[in-house]
Amino acid sequence: MDILTDWLTDVIVFILLAAVMDALLPSNSFQQYAKIAVGLLLLFVMLQPLWKIFSVDAEQELTKWADGVMTNEQASVITVDKQSSLENSRELFILKSSEQQMKELVQEEVEQAFQRKIVEVDIKVSSWENSFPESIEHIDVYVASLSAGETMKPVEEVAIQSQEQEEEGLENKIASFLSQKWNISEEQLNIHMVEEGDSLE
Repeated sequence: MDILTDWLTDVIVFILLAAVMDALLPSNSFQQYAKIAVGLLLLFVMLQPLWKIFSVDAEQELTKWADGVMTNEQASVITVDKQSSLENSRELFILKSSEQQMKELVQEEVEQAFQRKIVEVDIKVSSWENSFPESIEHIDVYVASLSAGETMKPVEEVAIQSQEQEEEGLENKIASFLSQKWNISEEQLNIHMVEEGDSLE
């Protein structure tokens, strides 16, 4: 808008000056040349906006445009990263809370029935829906023997496996027990017998 105002001002001022010059010049052949010169100058003044447009540094303007596009894309990437980070944090919290609750739900019964304790529960989720697990791929359960001070007397009503039972058979029994308690198929349960202090990786 400022450019248009300046341009109109220049044109009006030039026309006024041309009119004054035309009035002051004598009526002879020189006046004709003067009018031609004034006409050319007026044409130049009127075309000034076009000169400004064509004199724009195209490379500089392209660089500014590219910088603007990059800034917008970077802002979008940052927003997506933040959203993804929040979703991952929420999923991790839900997963860890579920693992802890599942462990606490059966810990005492596992100790009484099998003289074993659950060291860790690791849930592997195959897909998520709105930050909630939609389907579980499998659950790794790490089980260790009770120490001497932790050994508990078995409850009569609960089926107990003897200390001489093979480890594989014990794993199957624990898997069957947890399958009923957690309402999940045995095929999705992986029981790992570990020693206290072993790495669970």
